[in-house]
Amino acid sequence: MLISYILPAFKSRYLNLAIDSILNQSYNNIELVIVDDDSPENIYDIVSKYDDPRIKYFKNEVNIGGTDLVAQWNYSIFYAKGDYLVLAADDDIYHENFTSNCIALIKKYPEVDLIRSRVSLVNDRGDLIEIDGILPEKCSQIEYVYSWAKGIPLVCIGNYVFRTSTLQKEKFDKLPFAFGTDTISTIKLARNGVANTSEMLFDFRISEIHLSSDKTKYEYKIEAITSLYKMINSINYKKPEDEVDDFCLSRIQWDSLYQKCVYDYYNVAVKHLPLNKIGMIESCRLLSRKDKLFMYFRFILDKILK
Repeated sequence: MLISYILPAFKSRYLNLAIDSILNQSYNNIELVIVDDDSPENIYDIVSKYDDPRIKYFKNEVNIGGTDLVAQWNYSIFYAKGDYLVLAADDDIYHENFTSNCIALIKKYPEVDLIRSRVSLVNDRGDLIEIDGILPEKCSQIEYVYSWAKGIPLVCIGNYVFRTSTLQKEKFDKLPFAFGTDTISTIKLARNGVANTSEMLFDFRISEIHLSSDKTKYEYKIEAITSLYKMINSINYKKPEDEVDDFCLSRIQWDSLYQKCVYDYYNVAVKHLPLNKIGMIESCRLLSRKDKLFMYFRFILDKILK
């Protein structure tokens, strides 16, 4: 079974570490497709030092990800020749048994389109700063959404293995700067369930150059949160098959999701607003007037106490 690692590359700082972690997989029937997104950095110089026939290098004629990161992802995945693919990043790390453990789950649960590894969050130096929760070895779409709403899994994008034909057909959902794209895309692709490793086999790096760490894009984050929750609330789930699914479905209706929506509006975007941008709270369109007023009060109080 061929597994495609698709690596859209723009940043060079950790690229060699990312490449090494993929080439050093214990399962070696892989291809590594590096798509240089017209980077001003030395991407080709780094790639050219590797003498490995599994590497394929392409360079975009123009930079795509700078204006539409999801478009770059959706463009890059069509280079994949494997049965399954991984969308890698230029700064994350795969443990050596990531591929082999995921393939074992593919063989055990051939009906699923999505396999997920547990995640470790690391900093610039590679130090562990957070660990992931544990999901059942296989869970339904309903239980996956419930677990996400409870904050159990850390949702990235690079820790998932996708059935190539399904992802190329459906593509990643476009949200501003890809904020929330990992969440909604994996939720949709979980309709046939998700198989999950019990081990943390993927290191997601949090650094000052990482997009998710950018606290200036609050306007786009508010827009993305609005779109994300609208999309989740519109999903038509399969009929629950057991008591667990019945319970989880009852907990992911809008009245329950709304509370997490309020939390995400504030903690992902609003609390990072400069004081002169306080009016952007009005852009949190899914909030009630009461909760917007409460958010104004909380924001001002946090600024005073800071």
